Amino acid sequence: MSGYHFAEAADGLALGAFLERLLALDKTAAVRLVGVGPVAAAYGAPPLHGSASRGVTVLVVRTVALAPDSPPFDRTVVAGQLLDAIGADSHDFTLPEALVGGPSWAGLLPPRTGWRPLGELTVRQLSEAVAQGNADFRFGALGRDRAGLDALAEEIWTREFPLGLRWRAAHAASVMGFLGPETAGGAVARVSAHNRWLRLDVPFGTVIERTTGSESAEPARGV
Repeated sequence: MSGYHFAEAADGLALGAFLERLLALDKTAAVRLVGVGPVAAAYGAPPLHGSASRGVTVLVVRTVALAPDSPPFDRTVVAGQLLDAIGADSHDFTLPEALVGGPSWAGLLPPRTGWRPLGELTVRQLSEAVAQGNADFRFGALGRDRAGLDALAEEIWTREFPLGLRWRAAHAASVMGFLGPETAGGAVARVSAHNRWLRLDVPFGTVIERTTGSESAEPARGV
């Protein structure tokens, strides 16, 4: 294992919180952790798209600051092992052994450059849309069989916001805690695109959606 230091304890706590939320959704979750200079980016793929959304990957990304002059690294690991490897004081961490036979999404991460800004939404808009979608599912699920539930879920997952953003990306941002407190009414969410990739940057993280056939992917070296 290799030891690294966070710039501040707050960075270690932020990465730990990201891993805990990811593991709450998937106990076997993997993360690809990429460090370049003083920044590390953790990528995960929570199971948050509808069953009919085959070929769609929703990635969640959290960046944290590292100590200056940190050597570069790029490794896919078990999320639980990385969480355990963060020091008790949240000032440092060790890289667990690489995950053998990791998930397919980890080999195809979004590009670092070339993103085209599409515009902005407010975080409040996203929060309200997520709440409405959750309420619609609870109400519409009454009396449906499995096929009906799947159809309803897919209708909600694929709802479009302005700028081409879909509900599933906003939902991912919400369940990962990326939207922050609801009182932050003036916070802004930025949307950008790169070929088949769509990126949502919100106050406490990033969500990136990719559909099958993404043409300009590259091994990531940071967000």
